[in-house]
Amino acid sequence: MADHYQRPSAALFDVYLRLRPSFAPNAERFLDVESNQNDESTHITIKPPANDHRKRAIEKFGFTRVFQEDAAQLDLFRETGLPQMIEGVIGKERGPGRDGLLATLGVTGSGKSHTILGSKSQRGLTQMSLDVLFQSLGSQIADTSEHDEVLQSICISDVSEAQLMSASTFLELTYGDGLASTRASRAMSRGATPMMVGAFPISTTISNASTTRTREDAAMEANSREHAKARNGLYPSLPHDLNHASQQSEEPGSPAKSPYFPFSLFTRTITKTSRKDASFISIPGASSRRHLPRVSTLPQYPNVEDVQVDYDSSSQYAIVISMYEVYNDRIFDLLTGSVSGKAAIQKRRGLLFKSTEHSPDRKVVAGLRKVICSSLDEALLVLETGLTERRVAGTGSNAASSRSHGFFCVEVKKRPERSSSTWKSSTLTIVDLAGSERARTAKTTGSTLAEAGKINESLMYLGQCMQLQSDNSDLSKPLSIVPFRQCKLTELLFSNSFPTNTSRTTHRAPQKSIMVVTADPHGDFNATSQILRYSALAREVTVPRIPSVTSVITAPSGPWKPSGRTTPSQLQEDLDAAMAEIARLRTELELSQVHAEEESSRRHEAERNWALSDERCGAIEAEVREEMWGEFEEKLSEEMSRWRAAREEDEARGQEVQDRKMEILQRGLEVQVFEDEDDRVAELEEENERLRARLEGMERKKGLRTPSRKVRVLKQRKWEGSGVGFEASP
Repeated sequence: MADHYQRPSAALFDVYLRLRPSFAPNAERFLDVESNQNDESTHITIKPPANDHRKRAIEKFGFTRVFQEDAAQLDLFRETGLPQMIEGVIGKERGPGRDGLLATLGVTGSGKSHTILGSKSQRGLTQMSLDVLFQSLGSQIADTSEHDEVLQSICISDVSEAQLMSASTFLELTYGDGLASTRASRAMSRGATPMMVGAFPISTTISNASTTRTREDAAMEANSREHAKARNGLYPSLPHDLNHASQQSEEPGSPAKSPYFPFSLFTRTITKTSRKDASFISIPGASSRRHLPRVSTLPQYPNVEDVQVDYDSSSQYAIVISMYEVYNDRIFDLLTGSVSGKAAIQKRRGLLFKSTEHSPDRKVVAGLRKVICSSLDEALLVLETGLTERRVAGTGSNAASSRSHGFFCVEVKKRPERSSSTWKSSTLTIVDLAGSERARTAKTTGSTLAEAGKINESLMYLGQCMQLQSDNSDLSKPLSIVPFRQCKLTELLFSNSFPTNTSRTTHRAPQKSIMVVTADPHGDFNATSQILRYSALAREVTVPRIPSVTSVITAPSGPWKPSGRTTPSQLQEDLDAAMAEIARLRTELELSQVHAEEESSRRHEAERNWALSDERCGAIEAEVREEMWGEFEEKLSEEMSRWRAAREEDEARGQEVQDRKMEILQRGLEVQVFEDEDDRVAELEEENERLRARLEGMERKKGLRTPSRKVRVLKQRKWEGSGVGFEASP
């Protein structure tokens, strides 16, 4: 196994250090950069502060390169090898590309987001990388808005079970007039048909507007920006940013003032909301309808027009962008919540990082929403849209602290030009890691404290992986397995950095990775030194700690005599080991406290839910009892009413029978006097005929009766013969 495993080289994972300019000149500086003959510093030395009572040693750390406070964004872009990484992602002529990873690491407030995403006046590494990518490929990029077969072929070749759509469709769903609620419900197994015919008009409008500037204006603007940078540093203050942004918005070539710009009615604000992060054109949260950002207000400096990378001129390319975050060790998509208007209410669904059926050699985040961009303007708008969905919160250390690790993925798809073959893809992943923080300094509580615990835990695992990766590059030390599956962050960063058996058969190169560590030389010594310890490529204790004046005065007089047991170097090494163990235990203690508080809050929440459930059960039981009582009363009243009606009907029938019997009795008792016997005989004969006819009718009627009717008649006659009726009376 060890014979086939290759040790990671420096090119596999390079670590750069960038120092942040400090706004507190009176603060004590604890970090010094060692000078080099080539003016490319690679080592730093940290000295404990004067008020430190632990007597810690002076430590020396080695990096691929150290960028000091005066280093510009463009210098960092060029010297870290990002153009070469972009060229590797694009791929050589008729060859596959190589995945690239760029990540930032540091304490909260040390300048990570500024390095990756820039500010309101300067572009970050992400925007410059997109600019170089689009301007290098140029006309080789396929336009999905004009060719539906290109969009369909990209959807078919995708291996991550993603939902793909064109940038025009995505922006229309996000910022259109009521289209989000109708189209968001449709399945995006293939790209939705755009509403607008032709290409998305933003790119052409912006490009036409930008060409109206003369070269003299561009030179004057660059000169003014250089003076502003020298005066205010790399991290300008808020008033300067607002003035700069207002000057940019009033340029004569701005698309906002163009009569042909279709989105000129949209408004914007240049404030960072407390809910979102890193988006320097944030969207007002009070409005129910989202507004499209203006590309003209985005920073255009530094300019990377002179940076060119090689590409395959015989191939056709497609740029696919996706964004997601790792929040509380779960993966969430940043481009799906912006489409649906009810995303803030609905619970977000976590995604899986796995190997799919069409990607057995590489793990991918399955189920993402991916946007196919044909121009730089579309890519920047998609970036701004995704950044507004990222989790942030205000703490004691940072007013807008990232509470998640943000991932921005640029997937470059490639196939031979004028061919219908399958697209081959390679990905450039840019990661903005959340900063480590101490609960005592950040003053976090509740859910924010739990988020900080998850962030510190993931960064601790990341430090362990980086230390083992650095140890594996040392030939004098045995190989160690990097435990990158301990959390989602390390799994995403390291899973594709090492060759596997499957990738070896397909001849796919491992991922090329670059880590930019940011540090404040005047900031928190403990937090910064901890970050440097597990991120540096090399570490050694070079200079023993100089004793303080108090320790020299209070030391006992007389010559020092060695005891013969231990030497000062051995004691110093033991002390360093003990201090490292104390730092590790302190980190574990903070994590344990965070877990304990989280469990306590969960227990209180469960008890509160139990009490509410018990109260609700009692209320439901009382409601059911009341309902059953009312139903029983209703049924009882119905039965009583029916019984009374039947009794009254029986009484009425009995009274009718009695009336008829009285009538018959009266007829029998009547005495009629006839003067003529013949008349009497005739009358009796008529009565006999009448009675005979009646008797025959009754007999015929009796023969036509049903058996049940006969039974009732028999019972009635039996009742009449019991002596109750008038006929039975004497």
